Amino acid sequence: MIEVWNNSLHKEELENFSKAVADRNIMEGPVLATFEEQIQDLLKADYVVGTSSGSAALALAFMGIGIKPGDEIIVPDLTFIATANAAHLLGADVVIAPVKENQTLIDEDAVEQYITHKTKAIVTVDLNGRIACSKELKKRYGERGIYIIDDACQAFMSCAEDGKMAGMHADIACYSFGISKMITTVMGGLVATNHQEIYEKIKIMKTQGMPSIFEGDFYKYPGFNFKLPDVLAAIGLGQLERLDIKMKHMCEIDRMYRDKLQGIEGITFLNRDKGEHPWMTEILCDNKDKVREILRCHEISSRPLGEPLHKAAYLKTKGKYPTSETMREKLLYLPSGPDQNMENVVQVIQVLKTNNLK
Repeated sequence: MIEVWNNSLHKEELENFSKAVADRNIMEGPVLATFEEQIQDLLKADYVVGTSSGSAALALAFMGIGIKPGDEIIVPDLTFIATANAAHLLGADVVIAPVKENQTLIDEDAVEQYITHKTKAIVTVDLNGRIACSKELKKRYGERGIYIIDDACQAFMSCAEDGKMAGMHADIACYSFGISKMITTVMGGLVATNHQEIYEKIKIMKTQGMPSIFEGDFYKYPGFNFKLPDVLAAIGLGQLERLDIKMKHMCEIDRMYRDKLQGIEGITFLNRDKGEHPWMTEILCDNKDKVREILRCHEISSRPLGEPLHKAAYLKTKGKYPTSETMREKLLYLPSGPDQNMENVVQVIQVLKTNNLK
């Protein structure tokens, strides 16, 4: 079976993991500090905080800006549900905004109609490596006291036209290092910001709101256990050693799909700007169910786009979301990943080229 995602742990990661254990660097310590420093350099961020997951990073971002019950958070309709759940579970009202026509990113020109006096933050999502409009939204709404939080969990190492890394136009950026991402710590994530006050706050909040767990004598903020342990950060350091190789391979997979499948009846591609790194290669299908069945019969797995968030009854909606419905109906992810065998990609292409996809 050709899996839709392949990201493997190599010798470097296993050696780093074993060394961390042997050196008794198990929980947060020098290994995590090194991992954070390397990510900070890549992002050119002032401050970073490693977390237990991308979801934890999102929760910390909302906690760091003081989200409370009754606040409103604007989130795009197309994103993983974790983006909304992190704010909803803190008591905020999550308001769903539409995405742009023929795209998967939040429509910055539609955001204004969703803003009220209760709006505390707007979340942009760099879905599948595409850079969302956090820079523009920060210009429009920053002076109105509205924070811009960028969910860049699918966009680590994507780059905007001005050279800034995905997430770094926002007040706070969130990243995931789960197994389904280009760089993995198996489970893990990270918050990045250039705001010292927010950084100091979330650094404490991720350890139950205590400046020192060892002393245990001062509860400064409400918090939780969102720590990224050294043993997992050690795996991330091994992954970073192969970062360039992984990026090149994922770009080559995307390039091959686009080159070989261009003009095939029944499928089209979404545009991708220069510098936007592909997380996975997606296609738009005239008949998605048929394409999936053809692939399945050849033992090839594929992945559909998740349900739009406006389908979640516990979130707030306004109007209709036609682009999201179209994307859900047509979009399909093909086998990808930093360790996906290129022979598998060739086989997928061959199957799609030799079958009627309409």
